[in-house]
Amino acid sequence: MNWKLAGCAAVVCACLLCRTPAEAVSLEQPSGQTDNILRAADQAALLPSSLDGQQAGQPVTRAQMCGLAVRLYASLTGCDYDSLMAQSAVRRSVCPYTDTQNADVQQAWLLGLTEESDGTAFRADEAANRQQLIAMLYRAMQASGSAVSVSANEAAETLYSYADGAYVPDWAQDGMTYFVREGLTSGTGASLLGVGETVSAEQAAVLTYRAAAAVHTGRGVSSAQELSSIAMHSGTGAVSWTGSGADYYRVSFYQTEDFSAAPVLTEQVASSGTGAQQLALPQEIAQQPGVWYWSVDGLDCAGKLVATSGQTAALAVTAQAEDTASGLYVPDSAVVAYPDIISGTIPDGLAHSGESYSDKVARIFGAGASYHKYANAAEAERHQVTISVQVWDFDANGNKVTKTKRFQIHEALAQTVQQIFAEIYASGERFPIRTLGGYCWRGNGSSSEHCLGTAIDINWEENYMCTNSGVALTGSHWLPGSDPYSIPADSDVVRIFAKYGFGWGGTWNSKKDYMHFSYFGT
Repeated sequence: MNWKLAGCAAVVCACLLCRTPAEAVSLEQPSGQTDNILRAADQAALLPSSLDGQQAGQPVTRAQMCGLAVRLYASLTGCDYDSLMAQSAVRRSVCPYTDTQNADVQQAWLLGLTEESDGTAFRADEAANRQQLIAMLYRAMQASGSAVSVSANEAAETLYSYADGAYVPDWAQDGMTYFVREGLTSGTGASLLGVGETVSAEQAAVLTYRAAAAVHTGRGVSSAQELSSIAMHSGTGAVSWTGSGADYYRVSFYQTEDFSAAPVLTEQVASSGTGAQQLALPQEIAQQPGVWYWSVDGLDCAGKLVATSGQTAALAVTAQAEDTASGLYVPDSAVVAYPDIISGTIPDGLAHSGESYSDKVARIFGAGASYHKYANAAEAERHQVTISVQVWDFDANGNKVTKTKRFQIHEALAQTVQQIFAEIYASGERFPIRTLGGYCWRGNGSSSEHCLGTAIDINWEENYMCTNSGVALTGSHWLPGSDPYSIPADSDVVRIFAKYGFGWGGTWNSKKDYMHFSYFGT
């Protein structure tokens, strides 16, 4: 889920406790895109006075980072900041840091938020980096008693999808994973988390506000106060586990035992109740004999973690009957005949290329509506649903295998989009899809169809958005015929989307956006 919180300012402020009137804390020369959030963060008493008058683009110090985290803790526990500081003045006086007397630093230490700092030196005046801030904000959320958590599966799957994810230290991994998973940060672009980069005052204030909003609105809080433990059992042709009451399970397969690399494959499995659950070995795993490791998480219908195995279990995979045509070992259960479902016939009720603009508006916003944007993320998300689609991708040995992708799309287009991907999957091209995204709130002023849930991006690194002269704006390249993840202009992917009324950004005149398919063509 990737969501922005500018439109939630009024809702969140209503959830936060009122504070004693005080001087406003404001930044100098903010970007203008975050005005609502900065104002709401100040009204919610989340900004330390040391930020007042600071240039928005200037890095925050480690002391200011502590001030943000302590105020987040106070907000989440319903305690007035001044009262909190007065009550704990004696206890924090024994803080071991000898290079600072800053009260926020001492309070952060008292609350257990400064775990990454060893010894007696805190270096309060140094610039804070992104991983330090996010880790400290996450610890403040945990210390407040908020039901926030991540699993080892989520950390491996999330962090290693970024180029610098392997450099996130142990003490920052859970916080960084949570912030990415909940859409509180999407990194710094170019598939980077920006773990060691300094964080500006504006960015720090926004991240703190989003953390508060995630808890106060219930969006980032698990439905379980404590995670249940899942017992695992490895078989020969399947893995099984004891049900925990979750709505569905996420099973991940690894080549390492210690979550030190991304999972090779992750499968979603619907719950069959509270008894035994089972997953037949996916083709990609079954066709690679040797020792594998697997782990399982349980999630609720909102995608929140409610149970986890917390560890991997060994899985011995033996060779199956050989497929002489390909030279691969394939279990009998993996041999499936896929019908050719690509034709000129479109199932009743689905979107199609013959729809007029007004037809499309009526489908998305209702009969008689005129085109408009959703006012905020909360309104938009009421109309989004999460769907699962099967796609082709490459395994570690370069073989094409089936994978499952989940993403959000507008409810009125859910069946259409599932049909589109069913046809792409069934086509002879077997086009590989590594990254796939749909709905994404990009701010109240954005005109992107991703804010409506009517646009889809495929393999964004290999299908970049660029100027007409080829200068990259998002992503890195578009090399159809050379890079298998790049979408050729004459591909089944483009034709199938067009059949169901979606435009392709590769045909735009103002610029090119080769990853982008959109229902209204924008």
